Amino acid sequence: MTNRKHIDGHYYHDFHPGWGGFCEELFHYTSRYYAVTEGFLKVLADRPVFSMSGYKAQRLSAPQRVSMATILGYPPEQKSGSAVISIVEKVVCGEPGVDEELLQLYPPKNGLAERVDSLVGHANPPRPLDVTPLEPWLSMAERLLMPVAVREHHVEVDMRVLAQHLDSANPVIRSNLQQVIVALHEAGYLLRNHPHLTHSEAHEIADEGAV
Repeated sequence: MTNRKHIDGHYYHDFHPGWGGFCEELFHYTSRYYAVTEGFLKVLADRPVFSMSGYKAQRLSAPQRVSMATILGYPPEQKSGSAVISIVEKVVCGEPGVDEELLQLYPPKNGLAERVDSLVGHANPPRPLDVTPLEPWLSMAERLLMPVAVREHHVEVDMRVLAQHLDSANPVIRSNLQQVIVALHEAGYLLRNHPHLTHSEAHEIADEGAV
């Protein structure tokens, strides 16, 4: 194996870039900003009453950790979002197992799969694109009056404000936010929390775009 990162003695395949920083909350260490991941999963899986309250990535059992790693290797979509939620709910309830149906949908890869590097906290330069994914993101942030600064290939935003919008009563807002977040992740950008970010501060610190 030509791995550069392993977790608890095991190696894992790369997670799909569409999950971006949500891998941190789901697989590594659940922070107090989990509400953003919760909101993202609600929209992704169309589960408006889902709650991550009580979930801790550190409490994943060995089988759950393998399954979570396997699922996060697939693109974020309704089916994979529902599978992630299934594991999260097991952890919240203190159940160490994984549903047999989920194992059939996402069979673990050979052994504990190789994982070359962590996407969390290490943003890659955006891939060359004819239309940057920042344009729809910044446009939407502007419509929502949400301060955003993009610098060093990170998207800085107040996570509490973003979580509120991801939990909006307007399904169009929820869906559009989910789509632009995935597009950002796939282009190599990562969301980074910037508490109490203001519009003026965003324009001062940004090197790629701001609203």
